[in-house]
Amino acid sequence: MILKIADILKNLPWSFNSTAELPWLDRSRAEKSLQKARQQQRISAEEYQLLDHWRELGYCIVKDLIPATAIDNLVAELADLFFLESAIPGLRIEGIQAENLPASLSHEQVLALDIEQRKALVNSIWRLHGFHEISPAAQAIFDNQNLRDLVNLIIGKSCEPRYSINFLHGTEQGLHEDMAVFYVHPANHLVGVWIALEDISADAGPLIFYPKSHKNIKVTDFFPDYPAVNLKNITAEQIPQYQDYVNQRAQNYDCQSFTAKKGEILLWHGMLIHGGGKINNTLLTRKSMVIHFIAEGGDYNDRALGPFNW
Repeated sequence: MILKIADILKNLPWSFNSTAELPWLDRSRAEKSLQKARQQQRISAEEYQLLDHWRELGYCIVKDLIPATAIDNLVAELADLFFLESAIPGLRIEGIQAENLPASLSHEQVLALDIEQRKALVNSIWRLHGFHEISPAAQAIFDNQNLRDLVNLIIGKSCEPRYSINFLHGTEQGLHEDMAVFYVHPANHLVGVWIALEDISADAGPLIFYPKSHKNIKVTDFFPDYPAVNLKNITAEQIPQYQDYVNQRAQNYDCQSFTAKKGEILLWHGMLIHGGGKINNTLLTRKSMVIHFIAEGGDYNDRALGPFNW
């Protein structure tokens, strides 16, 4: 007897067909649970407002969690990155959109470019993954306890920062849900965090998002074999199908732009639709850091099987 992969997945203990609980603010009684927590003074009035906003809209915006000096230190490190005397081992610049350059370069390869090429690269679109593993300034933000405490409160259990991305410019990234690009179990135990490292202009391609798009939807609606399969390892033919699916979903909601002030932070639900806004002025930067938090023990990335699309 030949079993289909979906049949095998149903019998695995980490399949989404299990009865693992959703985060407390995703459950059907979330509103009453939140009211009870406030009545019992387990959360403050300010926390109640923030959590109720998250429950209903799928995001919240906070400020003053990260010291301005920590942000300034990170911005200074990023400004010097392409002009250092020696290369940082293991560092790669990804997602490069610059003329006559590949999409990915090691830091050593970047420093081997002539000065004009490096200046041009700085002013192009690119990103850094895992800079917190190399940069003390990025790690200080990555490990910020105030931020972690807030995520723990939102999810209702202990979470940890797992991944980081640093940007200098906007990306115009297509619409997506983060649950579709991470392997997370149980469902929705994922929080995205976008930190403005400077004041963000509406013309710089700000982060855009669709409030309420996290409701009445499951990641398995498009990825029935999740968390074994998501956008990273579906077939190439399914990628544009997913993009059409998300774009159509987004039409049911209003779009908002996060034109943040320096130090403001947007936290969003793992199923909230978001992406990069249109860049109207390529001379403008959009300095930012993104951190993804996952409930402890809930990151199943190491269990995923390829081949991978990226």
